[in-house]
Amino acid sequence: MNNTLFSLGLALELALGAGAPGEAAASRPRSFAPPRLAIDPPGRVDLGELGPLQPRTQAYRFTNTSAAPIALRVLDRSPGVMVAGPALERPIPPKGSAFLALRVDPEDWVGPQARNVRLGTDDPGQGNYYLPIRFQVRPDLTVDGVRRSLGDMPGADSRQAVFTFTRETGKPVALRVTTELPPYLEWETRGLGPQVQLTLTLRAARIPPGMRMGLERVRVETNAPQQPAFDLYLEWRVHHPVEAVPARVVFQDPEPAVLELELRSRGGTPFLILGADLEGEGFQVGPMPAAPAPVQTLAIRRTARGTARAMLVLRFSGEEESLEVPLAYLPSRPSQEEGVKVESVPRP
Repeated sequence: MNNTLFSLGLALELALGAGAPGEAAASRPRSFAPPRLAIDPPGRVDLGELGPLQPRTQAYRFTNTSAAPIALRVLDRSPGVMVAGPALERPIPPKGSAFLALRVDPEDWVGPQARNVRLGTDDPGQGNYYLPIRFQVRPDLTVDGVRRSLGDMPGADSRQAVFTFTRETGKPVALRVTTELPPYLEWETRGLGPQVQLTLTLRAARIPPGMRMGLERVRVETNAPQQPAFDLYLEWRVHHPVEAVPARVVFQDPEPAVLELELRSRGGTPFLILGADLEGEGFQVGPMPAAPAPVQTLAIRRTARGTARAMLVLRFSGEEESLEVPLAYLPSRPSQEEGVKVESVPRP
């Protein structure tokens, strides 16, 4: 072991052995002679990346630099680390060498790891010797990406996103979605054994009117001890040949009583509004444009005196799919129009 490591170990032992001022002299730390063993390789050894079922062995050579035999013994070691070899079986002769094998088993760990072995000798004048190591353990269960995008979808379409889970240990994969999914999103698993596919299906026809895009977060629990859960993300966008801007018309204050709804052709081609039906009360739609155009504007008038909701259903020439635009009056504060009695507060 190099002088730096020996000095660190010696300083630690001196600190741990220091007693209170009133203790007997026999309990005070003793000084140590220079190290009699040279270790190759010296210092901390990086074992690199290991799989969850991929043990690795590091060999060390101990050389006795003194004129007398010296014996090694294990004082303590980190969990999952084993050491064995001739260096522990018999004393190392003067000027001779002996090997020791350090074996690490990473099955129960994941991520960056640091371990150590502390060795002592039969020479009371010697300090301790250390074999520090570090390594990285790959996760057993992995997924081929946590985010998927379904791109632009027609309003009546359905699309799927597939996430593939694989266990490096070869053990069977079990998955379960714990997130409460919206009505337009479904899940199922396919496959058995160490590789299973989770399929998310989005039914665009079930998406509430006015929702044009979303980012769904799906929590998946697994049977892998070191990877018990994953968060998956699904991005989607729904388009109609005619786009409503805004996607929903919301009145929040008594004034103004009229808001504009702009309709745009996604392809820039002229379109004609065939009909506008209101499902619900509290609103009126202004006159329909008579000629085709790539951009059309409708006036939405609020007639409700209190909170109201309705659905505007628009039909277009040459398009089988209608466009639904939610309408709402959500006053920011109660008013007497809604039947709420507003009492004045007497002044003191």
